[in-house]
Amino acid sequence: MIHSPLTLAGRNAIGRRFISLRTLSTSALGVPGAWSETRYGRISTAGDRFLRQHAKTPALSNSRGFGCSVPRMQDQVSDRDSAGTYSEADHEHAVISTFDLFSIGIGPSSSHTVGPMRAGAIFVDDLVEAGLLHKVYRIRVSLYGSLALTGEGHMTPSALLLGLESADVETVDTSYVPKRFEEIKSSKKLFLGHGLPGNKGKEVPFDYERDFVWKWGQKLPLHSNGMRLTVYDTEGDILATNDMFSVGGGFVVNGALSISPASSPDTNHHSELALAETGDSGHHPADFAENIYYKETHRANAAGDRRTGPGLKSLNTTTEQTDSLVEDTGGSSSGTMSPVVSGMADTNVISDRVTKPHQPPYPFSDAASLLYLCHKHQLTIAQLVFENEKSFGYSDDDVYQKLFRLWHVMDKSILEGVQAPRDSTLPGSLKLHRRAPALYSRLTRGLYPSKQDKVDDLKSLAQPSSETSETPLVSIPDKAITQEQGSFRRRQPQTVHGSFDHPVAPSPSRRTTLAAMDYLTVYAIAVNETNAAGGRIVTAPTNGAAGIIPAVLKYVIEFVSDDPERDVATFLLTAAAIGMLYKRGATISAAEGGCMAEVGVACSMAAGAFAACMGARPETIEQAAEIGIEHNLGLTCDPIGGLVQAPCIERNALGAIKAISSANLALSGDSGTQKVRLDDAIRAMRLTAKGMRDEFKETSLSGLATSVPLKIPVSVPEC
Repeated sequence: MIHSPLTLAGRNAIGRRFISLRTLSTSALGVPGAWSETRYGRISTAGDRFLRQHAKTPALSNSRGFGCSVPRMQDQVSDRDSAGTYSEADHEHAVISTFDLFSIGIGPSSSHTVGPMRAGAIFVDDLVEAGLLHKVYRIRVSLYGSLALTGEGHMTPSALLLGLESADVETVDTSYVPKRFEEIKSSKKLFLGHGLPGNKGKEVPFDYERDFVWKWGQKLPLHSNGMRLTVYDTEGDILATNDMFSVGGGFVVNGALSISPASSPDTNHHSELALAETGDSGHHPADFAENIYYKETHRANAAGDRRTGPGLKSLNTTTEQTDSLVEDTGGSSSGTMSPVVSGMADTNVISDRVTKPHQPPYPFSDAASLLYLCHKHQLTIAQLVFENEKSFGYSDDDVYQKLFRLWHVMDKSILEGVQAPRDSTLPGSLKLHRRAPALYSRLTRGLYPSKQDKVDDLKSLAQPSSETSETPLVSIPDKAITQEQGSFRRRQPQTVHGSFDHPVAPSPSRRTTLAAMDYLTVYAIAVNETNAAGGRIVTAPTNGAAGIIPAVLKYVIEFVSDDPERDVATFLLTAAAIGMLYKRGATISAAEGGCMAEVGVACSMAAGAFAACMGARPETIEQAAEIGIEHNLGLTCDPIGGLVQAPCIERNALGAIKAISSANLALSGDSGTQKVRLDDAIRAMRLTAKGMRDEFKETSLSGLATSVPLKIPVSVPEC
């Protein structure tokens, strides 16, 4: 697509207006140049820097979308000019709250389940703030890119519809979600805002087969995980629409809610906020109200300087048409659409937070600046992050309580996994058998007594085996089994495969016992089986990789720590710091970076956190984190059947083992002597993500998803 050049002044003007996704003849932000990709929201990191440094330069040769299928224009275009569609690498610092990076949610996916549920709640909240919810007669939901390609395997439809009913992803009953989803489909009714206080909700007709649209093979410009939500009045005219993007880890980017002028409330009293929108200053455009740095449904509730843009967009600042929206939704529009964003209720608070941002005391933008601050102020990484949390309004007690709340949910997700019925299957067409209960029962030192085990089985576990001399933790009184001494189930003799007459004799069947590896494996698998079943877990930093950090932390608490209260805080805060670096410099979304953005990042976070709990210096922690990601570069995301099960569950187990191996390598070496720094690895990760084909980015279109001959139907016909 060829676009006409646009001046820098024109870029700033368009950056403040609603942008039609298909009909705008210039780049969404008006990047100067003979060719640029149409975008919604903002241009790439390098593009912004280029414009700030070379405002008089006549043209950019190319601006390529991160993760989008856009033809390359010239091979010689530098990486700086072909940066991704969405990047956080040009923000002032990487600091976000630990409790946004680690959040409590439901399975099986942070980007395809947690994010859509949160997006639905934000959309309804925007309708309430705009005074439009009572006018809604019909709603239409369209999924694009990876959200559509993985079908119902990631439970996206149920999560999104429950979000539109204002369900809270952190507290909703996990068993209620599938039941309510079936009720919505059978009754053909959706109760928008059902969970809002004051009976603000409204029940509307909803035909799942008609009003829930899968846009296979189509992507919205900003991100592969795109959703378009549109509501109509009784005449079939569009009341409001919004494009929202789930960018990984449960974070949602929400563009300005665009409403029909005929339905717009009077906003003259907000003129001061509208006038506050000046030109581009290197931040996201003012009309692109996002909660990428926080997970509040109400923007006004977000503390700190991460709530960008004013709380209200003037209704008369847009002149762009919305033919594309009418075409997509099948309805009619009553004219131009005007962007309005949430947070209209408390304009004084919003204005104050925009003009007087709350900076963290120790802002860092990369690993180098993080280490510098640690040495300058004589703080560990965990201590530095702890102090930064106070800038979000938390007291010391608040931070500790929230950290142990996270650990409690992590630990409970392990318990739920190991106590599940043996030989039970996970939901979905794959019918994958749970393995955590059986794996855990084979360990000689069980930390959780299983409800499914018989006393004789527990007694057999309590006896030291010939393979290990470690002291068992489970002790069953002899009198509990005296009556069943002869009922022990004994392992049948193993059949040896091969010929005994051959010069190379066959090896007997045996299994080595590596206690650390066994426990890490079962902990990680337990969490991810809980996640795959739609249970409650901690997004750490995503759901697809939710088993690695809990597994390593559980191992630290049970087998290493002499002070769990100290080590839980040290582990989670250190891991959070490392996760912030990836979120800013690369991605934590599998739809952008494949599984290296999930399992790779979680492995790196756990490696650094484990090293921190072992008393390592900041340089050694950085080295451990670097080793963790370096050997996960290029890891693909190709879930079979669109389910977060195979290879995801086993991959978490390997990621946990690799995390401790990475930490031990760093601990056994000399800090500061490595040739590859963490910042280098993060840049390499971003480059690798851009070079990966879309088929390997959470689409189930290639790799294992198409190589395993299981004939499992995926949502995409004739892929």
